[in-house]
Amino acid sequence: MKDNMFCLAGKVSIPVEKRNEMNKYVLEIMDKCGIRKTVEMTVAGKKVTVAAPARPNTDGIVLFDYSIFEKKKRKISQYDLNTCELYVEDPGYNEFGVVMNMIMVLQEAFTNGGCYFIKSGKLYDVEIYLLLIQGVLGEKVTLPGRIRMSEVYLFFRNSEEYKDITYTDLLEDYSDKYGRLDIEQLLAVFEIENKKIIIPEEGKISCRNEIKSANSCSRIEYAYRVFRGIKETEKTAMKSFLAELLNADFAKRKELSARQDEKGIIAELSLYVLPVRLVFAYTQDVDLDFWETWDSLGTKGYSDITWEADSKDDESDFQKFPFYKAIQRKNEDEFLEFWDGGNLLLSQNMKECIRYWEEQMNDICVPSVISVENLLTNIITRLERSYCRYVDEKFVAEFMEHGSEINYQKALILIQRLLDKEQEYFPELTGEQAEEWIIKDSRDNFDYIEISALVSLMTNKKQRNIIFGF
Repeated sequence: MKDNMFCLAGKVSIPVEKRNEMNKYVLEIMDKCGIRKTVEMTVAGKKVTVAAPARPNTDGIVLFDYSIFEKKKRKISQYDLNTCELYVEDPGYNEFGVVMNMIMVLQEAFTNGGCYFIKSGKLYDVEIYLLLIQGVLGEKVTLPGRIRMSEVYLFFRNSEEYKDITYTDLLEDYSDKYGRLDIEQLLAVFEIENKKIIIPEEGKISCRNEIKSANSCSRIEYAYRVFRGIKETEKTAMKSFLAELLNADFAKRKELSARQDEKGIIAELSLYVLPVRLVFAYTQDVDLDFWETWDSLGTKGYSDITWEADSKDDESDFQKFPFYKAIQRKNEDEFLEFWDGGNLLLSQNMKECIRYWEEQMNDICVPSVISVENLLTNIITRLERSYCRYVDEKFVAEFMEHGSEINYQKALILIQRLLDKEQEYFPELTGEQAEEWIIKDSRDNFDYIEISALVSLMTNKKQRNIIFGF
């Protein structure tokens, strides 16, 4: 992604077992959000450019360069099904760019740590993008990497480009839509940044048996007391044990917790306490710099601890945000191509247009001699030239195949009439001149929407059959 206002910090690294699901979601988002690849077809002996669905080639590469909602052709971008990586040189900040951001947020979600969505050098609150993705996919999406705040904090601290990101930034970014939050994560970052352990006023652990039922503050205070009670001659050995502990999985740490000494206590605490907090408690006792000590251990530590969440279950409170609002539309007038018979939010103007088109179709008299291919070529060319609206590849193929059928002929005549609207006021000009010099610039926004909507509706076989009968 060359544009660095919106980008990913870190590396996209999606587990192999999750890539099929990720790819399915990306293709669905591209399809429903209007991302297409422009391709050439031959109609009436003439090369024309049309829009095709963004689909993988034989190498698993998805190429795309166009948004039917933005109506602007961009540099060719690609998504790799093999690695789930996105390569975009020219995303922009409009309809095309919104979809690219959605895909990057999905990449962060599936990478599950070490990859974060950034805006202008800062970790970005992506709640609205999560709701947008959920609205398109109809499925719950969380950001498990974001709720592990200690890992996020360590990642940015070790990144030269983003090392100024603070605890406050993480708090401002946090949303419960990311997933369930563990207080342990908050405390870890707070303690390191403020260089102090939060000492509980009550509920201190008096013996090892109370570790499991204790709260996070009590556990770390207990760890501090254990470290403080170790003899000076054993401090170095404890640091070596910490290094071993930090690299151990839960089962190994559980095994080490069977020891009946201070190391066994620290190992048992590691089942509930994040590694950065244990190291921080250790440095507070021996008066060492936390970062120097942490870096000397050469590990990012374990992450598999037993914890209690302070928010609702991940599957609760499912919310979504409609795509049409994200691309600054007041309604779904331009979404007729995706109309499946459900409730599409149409303006009153669009409802009246649909009724008018239906009436016009019934009244159209098809000439005895008509060249469907020439008519189709003219429509495709004019839509591209004047509106940067590329007609759907399947639409063109279908109308060429059924060009001898009267309803298909009527549909093309209806589209042409809409394009020819107001040309009668300029008899001294050719249709092309009137359109390019005057009409194109004098039409209001709804005129453009109406033209695009009619083409979209003709592409939608199900709704076209309901409204026009073919």
